[in-house]
Formats: sequence, structure tokens, C-alpha cells
Amino acid sequence: MVQALESIWPWLRRLYWNTVLLLGAALALPLLGMGGWVGQLLAGAYLLLGGVGFTLAQRYPQAALLAHLAAVMGLLVWGAHQPWGAWPGWDSELVLYLLSSLSTLALVVLALFGGFWPMVAGLVWLAVLLPHPTTGLHWLVLPLWGLAGLVGLALHRGISRLEAAWRELSQMALWDRQTGLSTSLALEADYARYQALASRSDQPLLLSLWVLHLQQFKGQQSLQIAQRLAQLVGEAIRQGDGLYRLDDRRFCGLHIGLVSGHELTERLSRSLPQVQVVWVVCNGLPLEEALRQAQNLLHQSVLGLEQAYPVLPKA
Repeated sequence: MVQALESIWPWLRRLYWNTVLLLGAALALPLLGMGGWVGQLLAGAYLLLGGVGFTLAQRYPQAALLAHLAAVMGLLVWGAHQPWGAWPGWDSELVLYLLSSLSTLALVVLALFGGFWPMVAGLVWLAVLLPHPTTGLHWLVLPLWGLAGLVGLALHRGISRLEAAWRELSQMALWDRQTGLSTSLALEADYARYQALASRSDQPLLLSLWVLHLQQFKGQQSLQIAQRLAQLVGEAIRQGDGLYRLDDRRFCGLHIGLVSGHELTERLSRSLPQVQVVWVVCNGLPLEEALRQAQNLLHQSVLGLEQAYPVLPKA
């Protein structure tokens, strides 16, 4: 069975919340017992925001994450303006450098998940509202923030382009450009869904296997006949039925609620005498077994295949 590649963004969001809830909590919990009211308030607010944000993220994954990031950055700005006495030897300037470092990390994450404009808004927010130390080269933190935002933005665009390329490749793997039909990979992916629909509606599920006998045709002629078959079958089958190209000579259809394919077979045999078709009732059968039964029916017929083909071509 074909397994679709999971998007990278849900994995990154899970990584974000695991970091917030585990590593962030490990850093915040000691502040609750250190005695400084500013540290205790920041730690308590951070833990509360993490719990609320994680709960909302189950329903609003992107919005909850960005709102949590904005709230954390607001906490950093607020904490930078407060008198600090959390630990002996800690003064407001040391705390400010620490909060500036955390702000750099927050900008990377904000640009990663939010893109360009949230990153710019966060950069302006920090540059305007976060106070600067009274000594030292404090202005060096501004280009550092800008660089952090660019790194996050590059990651955001790189991941977005990677996923777009993957979706395009997936569509190409599931669609045959020559005939416009789905491929054997799509058949594998769709088969379980058709089985479930047929079982739920208590209707028969038929699998049709179409074979072109093209020994007397070469190259472009064979392709034109295959395209003609795809067109005729596509026009003849009902809406909701599936049609797939397995290889150069074999095509497969899935049909829910169809009692007999005799009428369709007769109609197409008059237009394309080179085509042979068999039908298998495949309710409850694995795909490999349904195709094996169809293959056996082909060999038992008067116009049986001259050689055996694999049950299902591999991509």
C-alpha cells in the first residue's frame, strides 16, 4: 500500500510544543521557588501560556503557535522592564542580555512558522520596546536579530518549496501523462477506499482488467491505440469508477454497484477489437488476489495472453 509522506510542518509544530512544554518548563519551574517576584510571575505566566497554547493547538495548529510566540515575546519585553532580584548577583543588565538572546531564538522560530511579515513585525517590536543596556555594544544585537530572522525565513521558504516539489512528484507518480489515466500506484492507494465504500453501501465491487493485443503494432501506433482505449473506457464508465494504466498493454478499472460489465465489453469490442477484458467480483479480496484471478481468467479465455505478466508492476 502506498503511504503518503507526512507534511513537515506538523512534525515541526510537534517539535515546537515538545520544546515549550518540556525544556521550557524545566527552565521555568526553578524560577517559581527562587523568591524573586518578577521571575515567579514570568515563570507562572509562561507555564500558563504553554498549557493554553498547547490545548488550542489541537484545533488551531498554526494560529495557536503564532499567538503563543507573540505572547512569549511580550513576556520577554515586559520582563526586561522590571527590577530583577531572582538570584544573587543578577542585575538588570545581565538579565537584559539573557532576554536578548532568547529574543534571537524567538525570531528564528517566528520567521520559520510565520514567514516574512510576522518576522518583520517581531523584529520591529523588539527593536522598539526592548530596552538597551546602558553600557557595551548593545546595538550589535540588532543586526543579530535581523540575521536570525533571515535564517528562519530561509528555512520557511526552503521547507515550503520542498513540500511543493514533493506534491508535484506525487501527482506525477499517480498520473500517466500519455493517456491521462491514473497509475498502478494510484490503484494501490484507491483500492482500500473502494473496498470500504462498497462494504458500507453493501454493493458489489467489480475489477475489470483490459488487455491490448498489439503484437502487429509498433511504437506510436501502440500508444495511439492505448490512448483511444483510455478515451473510450473513460467515456463509457460511470462517474465515480476508477480507471488505471498498469503498463503498456494492461489497464484496470474499479466499479462500485455494477452487476455486469457485459454491455461495456460488447460496446468497446466493436470499437477496438484488439482489446480483451475480464471481470472479477473483488469484494473482500486483497488487490493482489483480485488481479491474480483476473490474470487466470485471461489465460483461460480463447484469446489468452501469450505470456504471464507480474501481478502488479512496481514503480
